[in-house]
Amino acid sequence: MNRNSKVLPILFMFMPILIWVFVIFYYSVNLPWYDDFDPFPDFLHKWMIDTDLSNRMHLLFQPNNEHRMVVGKLVTLIYYWTTGQLNFTFLHIAGGIFTLGTLILFWRAFEKSRLSWWYFLPVPFLLFQLQFHLAFLWAICGLQHPPVVFFATLSMFLLARNRFGWAALAGVCATYAMSSGIFVWPAGIVVLLIGSHYKQLIVWCVAAVFAVGFYFYGLSAQGNESSVTFLIQNPHLPVLGFFAFLGGLFDFFPEKPILVRSVLPVIMGFLVMIWVVIWLVRQIMPWLKYTLNWPKQSPKWSQQQSEGSLEVKTFRVFLVGILTFLLVDALVIGLLRTRFGFFVMIVSNYKIYPALFLTIAYLAFISSATRDNVRKLGFRISVVTSILIWGISMYSYLPVISERQKYYTVNGYNQEFNGYGLGHVPYSESAAYVDILMKDMVRRGIYRYPPIGEQLASMAALLQTDISGSKEFRVEDRDSVYYVKADNRSLSYAKDNIQCVFVRNQERLYLFKLEPFKYSGRNIFRQYDKGSDVLIPYLSLLPGTYDLGVMNALDGKVEGGILRKVTVPMDN
Repeated sequence: MNRNSKVLPILFMFMPILIWVFVIFYYSVNLPWYDDFDPFPDFLHKWMIDTDLSNRMHLLFQPNNEHRMVVGKLVTLIYYWTTGQLNFTFLHIAGGIFTLGTLILFWRAFEKSRLSWWYFLPVPFLLFQLQFHLAFLWAICGLQHPPVVFFATLSMFLLARNRFGWAALAGVCATYAMSSGIFVWPAGIVVLLIGSHYKQLIVWCVAAVFAVGFYFYGLSAQGNESSVTFLIQNPHLPVLGFFAFLGGLFDFFPEKPILVRSVLPVIMGFLVMIWVVIWLVRQIMPWLKYTLNWPKQSPKWSQQQSEGSLEVKTFRVFLVGILTFLLVDALVIGLLRTRFGFFVMIVSNYKIYPALFLTIAYLAFISSATRDNVRKLGFRISVVTSILIWGISMYSYLPVISERQKYYTVNGYNQEFNGYGLGHVPYSESAAYVDILMKDMVRRGIYRYPPIGEQLASMAALLQTDISGSKEFRVEDRDSVYYVKADNRSLSYAKDNIQCVFVRNQERLYLFKLEPFKYSGRNIFRQYDKGSDVLIPYLSLLPGTYDLGVMNALDGKVEGGILRKVTVPMDN
């Protein structure tokens, strides 16, 4: 292929990547959320105050829920050692870098196939989706799932090239990124069996026993044993969950009821799986036939493989390994996670796996097609499908990302000035601990809250106008909550356009983001409707009398005013 023929496909490939990178930089907020506190600020705080080496190693390998996030903690430490800071936007970017690394590995494997560069076009549209925004805009997910995918892909890439030692090391890294990384070991077993590398297989299995054994040593079962009971009572759900997990990239309606959301992922996961099984059998059957008739075979299967094309030796074996990793992961997730609710099968941070699954399915077809016209037809269908999935996801998920960013921003203010807001129950024991932790991190100069919190507070202080007669807003007293409805609220993608309710007196100011109404009209891809509301529990406010009002902040300007006075009782 000449140089000019390479430029155009590269430009097309970069489009989804550049938009994806822009979304990370634009919508990332330097704030922790809920599960982030344990592996990042709490870990780093304990690391700083305890200089004993053995204790620090214990902290590094200490479980966070049911995961050992060694990779994520090392990334945090590297940034801290370099800058003296804890920055969650950097952690989001770090997760994105792992995903970019995965793309590079796929490209390195693909270019050996000697296919036209155009055939790689669907891959970035599948891998750089907004659907798994929690995997690059939530620190704990960004340093769990993308590192696992990267190191599992790297391990299979190296195994396919007979770089066994480095492949095993990458497998260990995958294992200690999070729990699903342990599935790299059965994937490696399949790759080594197909290549008839039996001596390496023995070493691989020994390494797996040690890596996985230490991973689970002292680890709580986290209630996963109850999954057996759930499976017996609901045998159909894990099966449906398996296909929903693999077809999760067809979840185009993130704000709709789970039944509406899950139908298409289940159907498409099942249909794609038919081809995947056919292809996988084709890859394994020659080795299996040789193994079953081993005494009669000559030359050896491994020698036959070494005489095959480079594509067979590397690219297809590489795909088999990653596919095995994905199928084992989907099987275990279906068995262990459906008891939490079927929505978990298509939760945002899991979507990186179905993106990988569709990528493998497509590349398997392109690399296996023996007729050029069939390959071109499959390519055209795949390009249209991948761009369609990407485009629908942009339309459906960008509003969700925008609203989540504003929600974090408002709650970041409450965390900084009211001691709660970023995932914990107001004034609870856990919220108090997080408040003490974050205040100490700020005092030490290691963390700084985003300045927009103080900017919102300054804007709210300017609003003194009585707008209680406005027909656009309504305030109701309900059962221990205040309900506020705004009829004029329109969706905006601008991150600084934030509409919220303020509750203030001379001592305190609370902010509560107005949430847009869910859309229920004919456009099934639209997520939100005009208008918004919010529930403000009494428990989120200290006793006292307050002015309750609304404000709309946009580009440094503010509109709104006071709706009414409210009183939170002492026995609250």
